[in-house]
Amino acid sequence: MGAEVRLESFRTPKTYVTVVYWLIGGLVLGLLLVRPGAWWTPALAWVYVVLAWLYFNWRYSPVVQFPVLHTAHNVVGRWAATTDRPESVRKLILMAHYDTAPVSALYGSSQRTFRASLIISLMLMLLAAVLATLEAIGVGWEWLPYARYGLVAYFVLQAVLGTIGYYLHGYTNGASDNATGVVAALKTADRLRQNKPAYVDLEVVLTSAEEVGMLGAYYYVEKHRQSWPTGKTAAINFDTLGAGKLTVIEQTGTVEVIQYKNIATQTARELLQDEPFLSKAQTGRWHTADFDSVWFVRQHIPVLALCALNENGEMPRIHRPEDTISAVDQRPLDIAVDLAEAVFRRLSVAL
Repeated sequence: MGAEVRLESFRTPKTYVTVVYWLIGGLVLGLLLVRPGAWWTPALAWVYVVLAWLYFNWRYSPVVQFPVLHTAHNVVGRWAATTDRPESVRKLILMAHYDTAPVSALYGSSQRTFRASLIISLMLMLLAAVLATLEAIGVGWEWLPYARYGLVAYFVLQAVLGTIGYYLHGYTNGASDNATGVVAALKTADRLRQNKPAYVDLEVVLTSAEEVGMLGAYYYVEKHRQSWPTGKTAAINFDTLGAGKLTVIEQTGTVEVIQYKNIATQTARELLQDEPFLSKAQTGRWHTADFDSVWFVRQHIPVLALCALNENGEMPRIHRPEDTISAVDQRPLDIAVDLAEAVFRRLSVAL
């Protein structure tokens, strides 16, 4: 395809299993260390509550730098602008993650309850830290130790349920999540690079460690955002396009709600008002984990997040052994490529 290709390395946990064990293990240890009358003993519990709050609200959390780490790579391909007027350059980025996730028992039930379960767990973490603090400062309620130990048992059970699928089944095949996204990003790049305007700097980035907490995209954005032209940069993220109807994401988040209110998403919404996209795509929300695009939203860089959702607002078979090539429906992928090309053609002029 004629791109300048480079690898960008970063350090990351191999799976989110490591992160879950650090968060739950640290919190449980902090709760077990609490001693009545010793006001400082809940400090460790509070540290891990904050780390968990950041991580599960899709912000950078230092817990992702705790051992054990390995080296992962983002794969970046670039078709540079050829204009001799640097001030006119528009940066257009296509993105998809190529890593796959451990099998998770939590995705076997309705994905619509995933956000609620996360919120409940975060609230219980806060409650545990508050109760531990009350006990430590000498509040003499007899039930406080029982509540603390009960919450410890709950958190341990959550850690087991959230990670047992990895030990039983290993990794998913990752056909829909996210081989389809990689194909869509590359197909769109191939179309755009053939007749792109001279002032367009086109880049495709295939990220790793998305399933650990969107870390590849985080490091990519942090490394390059200062060099991108302000107000003239936009991105499209492709994630899980193998089943359901193509969806333009308008909202994600856990406790903190993340809104996609930017020119890239608005351009896609406008295109959905008419054929050929009117009957083939929809807008929607996704609150089961998040997308690589979250870091663009947080930096106020226009970004469009594309995925496929079924009639229940779910992504069929993700994080499950059934996510195989034979189950992939290619139609949402093809529509995503068409829509992404149309959006970028407009943005190359509008930015």
